[in-house]
Amino acid sequence: MLNKFIAVVLTSVLVTGVLTYWYYTPMSERASDTMYESTSGVFIFYLFFVFPIILVAGLLTDFVVGNRFKVISSTWRSLIVQAVLYVLSGVAFGMILIFVFSKGDIAISGSLTITGSVALLYFIISRLTERTRRLA
Repeated sequence: MLNKFIAVVLTSVLVTGVLTYWYYTPMSERASDTMYESTSGVFIFYLFFVFPIILVAGLLTDFVVGNRFKVISSTWRSLIVQAVLYVLSGVAFGMILIFVFSKGDIAISGSLTITGSVALLYFIISRLTERTRRLA
């Protein structure tokens, strides 16, 4: 369980770092008479929303996908099947979040690509932390 929590934290920090980089406005591009948040403020803001989503979605996906498909004989086949299922679960969670919390003014295909990519990143980090802790 510690491996999963480490994977959630690392994935959240990486995703939040990318979001901060995309949406932070540098000093040279700022308009006058407008309030801007610092880099750390933007990072904390995104981390506040990203962490619980990845925690819930990641642990649910681990419970459903990770535990069910460990019995496939081929390691590579198992990893590929699990990776695809993680991406599909990320897209499913993304669809749920979009339909529940948005008012229709969001690019759905781009958002689902991002959620699937985050799920794949979580899967990769989760497997790497498992492997690292097993070797140590």
